[in-house]
Amino acid sequence: MLDGLRVLDLSDERGLLCGQILADLGADVILIEPPSGSPARRLGPFLGDARDPERSLFFWAYARGRRGVVLDLDSVDGRARLRELARRADFLIESWAPGRMRELGLDHESLARDNPALIGVSITPFGQDGPKSGYVATDLIAMASGGPLYLTGDADRAPLRVSAPQAFHFAAAEAAMAALVAHFERERSGRGQHVDVSAQQALGLATLYRILDAPWGQAPAERSSGGLQLGKLFMRMRFPTRDGWVVLGPG
Repeated sequence: MLDGLRVLDLSDERGLLCGQILADLGADVILIEPPSGSPARRLGPFLGDARDPERSLFFWAYARGRRGVVLDLDSVDGRARLRELARRADFLIESWAPGRMRELGLDHESLARDNPALIGVSITPFGQDGPKSGYVATDLIAMASGGPLYLTGDADRAPLRVSAPQAFHFAAAEAAMAALVAHFERERSGRGQHVDVSAQQALGLATLYRILDAPWGQAPAERSSGGLQLGKLFMRMRFPTRDGWVVLGPG
């Protein structure tokens, strides 16, 4: 699907899934790492429990399907080399803080002067502008601000975080889909564009089926205590046993 197209991936753990999806679709994805290595290399679990950046199973899982280049973008030479790569690229993915790429002269507007067909993809907690654009966010903060945290846990207890970090995986997957839409438009017009993905907004889309309850006259979304709410009927799906819990999943 994307054979012959080149992707520059400057993202960290928050955006790696986007590049992986494009690689799975046939694109030539080049991961741009700083001299210290991608921050994702320092995320566990690690093979053999050895905290080694070369043994991160997280990095192996989400950075697969790529070639690699080391560039120091804090240096004049590193930035010049990235601009040269961007002239021949079809996509550029980044998950830096809003405004940082502009400070380096590597924002989409600047790179598009030399390559108008370039599609830039930015993945951040709250988008490139707006009242919260400068806020930082962990997975927990993103899940809370985007809505899914409201639906987790028991109704008579505090919300629970999802067991494994997922917020930015949602955002990265949405970014990949948005990049494909931009590519479809580029096939028609020949011009690229900047795709601005907010994790908060992506998580809102992930719970869209519950947001639409009200317009359709359904009961408002609530925590269901491990059960299933069908109109006014509540069906408990989780039961305590002597040695743990059993969950019924009819389907």
